[in-house]
Amino acid sequence: MKIVLLGAPGSGKGTVAEKLEKDFNLKHLSAGELLREEIKKDTTIGRDIKEIIEKGNLVPNQFVVEIIKLEVKGKDNYILDGFPRSLKQAEAIDDLGIDLVVYLEVPEEVVVERLSGRRVCETGEHGYHIKYVPPRKEGICNQDGTKLIRRKDDNPEVVKERFRVYYNTTAPLVKYYKEKGILKTVDGTPNPEKVYEAVKKVVEENK
Repeated sequence: MKIVLLGAPGSGKGTVAEKLEKDFNLKHLSAGELLREEIKKDTTIGRDIKEIIEKGNLVPNQFVVEIIKLEVKGKDNYILDGFPRSLKQAEAIDDLGIDLVVYLEVPEEVVVERLSGRRVCETGEHGYHIKYVPPRKEGICNQDGTKLIRRKDDNPEVVKERFRVYYNTTAPLVKYYKEKGILKTVDGTPNPEKVYEAVKKVVEENK
């Protein structure tokens, strides 16, 4: 099964994707993580991507489409999290044959609260929230003991810009996939457990 998770930054796509990965044996492919890997490698493209992301803008199509297509080559069971983010990207992956698109609908004020309180460990592998998912020891990751940090693109002003960019470029995807008959909308405002139960039900009904 090939699933796309749509939603504004902070709508809970990553949390939902991690659980779907375990429950349905799907490969979780996060566009953001793949781009951050490129940044970590400090390649020329990685440095360009870093500059774009830190300003709250979207990474150009050619970078993302190329990276994603390489990752999904030969795979039939995966979740695309945070991709596509524009109509051009959606059209560029039409040939992949996506089965289901789940749209997590969340208002801006909820997104700002969620992201400004979000923290990740220095390895970037484990996520927390100072209000909703606090670590056992303040400022320290439960899993690997590294320091928790706030990503630059989670600062409130950058979050608002990311939300604006999202609505200008990504929201039209809701209409695009609705017209294809594969879009299912889920309210992303309740607690993570309730949101996931709703998504899980949708996936089971569309298997």
